[in-house]
Amino acid sequence: MELTELLENARRNEALLKRLQAFELQLLSCQTWLDFLTLLLEGLPAQFDLDAATLKVCDPDGELKATMLQSLDIEQGVLLNQLEFQSRVPVIEAGSVTPPPPWRSGLALPLLRNDVYLGQLRLYSASDDRFQPGMATDFMQHLAAVTAACLVMVKQSEEQARLALTDPLTGAENRRGFERAYQREWSRGQRQYHVFAMVLLDIDHFKQVNDVHGHGTGDRVLKQLCKTLKRVMRPTDHLGRLGGEEFALILPGCQPDQLARVVERVQQAIRQLDVMNDQRQRVPLSASGSYISITPRPHQQLQLSDVLDFLDRYLYQAKKQGRDRFLSVEQ
Repeated sequence: MELTELLENARRNEALLKRLQAFELQLLSCQTWLDFLTLLLEGLPAQFDLDAATLKVCDPDGELKATMLQSLDIEQGVLLNQLEFQSRVPVIEAGSVTPPPPWRSGLALPLLRNDVYLGQLRLYSASDDRFQPGMATDFMQHLAAVTAACLVMVKQSEEQARLALTDPLTGAENRRGFERAYQREWSRGQRQYHVFAMVLLDIDHFKQVNDVHGHGTGDRVLKQLCKTLKRVMRPTDHLGRLGGEEFALILPGCQPDQLARVVERVQQAIRQLDVMNDQRQRVPLSASGSYISITPRPHQQLQLSDVLDFLDRYLYQAKKQGRDRFLSVEQ
């Protein structure tokens, strides 16, 4: 190889190293799933002339996907189309792989952190000779190591943020977390004329549950209620504990003609709650509530407190009418 060609290769490698170092610094500054996934899946291809980047991640219990869905709104959730969540991802060595169509060459990089295998980063190109068997991958393996470290750090950062917005007893969003979810849905609705629904509910005779069966049983009721509601809700829905035995739901994209059926499922799930007191006796439960469909408009702002006050009036009517019922504010 001619000296000039060696020098040219050295200059290219030096320039690539500097770009990778700058990119890695950007990765290390990420604290949210949105920042991390956007930079890795969109920024990496853009900055290094690639056609696509994807992640395969180990997620045996589905927890990682659930935290990402909770952190991202529906628009941002399209980033997850470039992720594969698997209970077990095959352990690989760094090297070229056969890409899926329409790409012509690909590189797979293992994501390892403290000897824990987290998954794979895959890079694809429309060029046949971009990634070849036997090619040197030192630079990209270092990038994969930084990516693995950032994946762990962002997960920890998101977990801390989630705990600050979560009710410690039930795992539902606290008032602050629910307020944030409402503001995100309202802003999205203004941009897209997107509808969402809200449901307000209150456990019937909850004071009597505490007085007759004890506060330990009351806590079990609250925890089992939230566990059951999350099971009948979608991952993109939000459940908030507003205080005591009062809860609210945000249902993104729930159309007005669907809402009554959704509320009926919620009501039926509450009736079927199987909570035992300390004497192993089943505690019968029901709830009363109200619901509304909301379509945000541009240049308008309806505060969460205003919606809740409105819903609360209908909830009070449901209790006056005998409890164990939900009223639509459109009626």
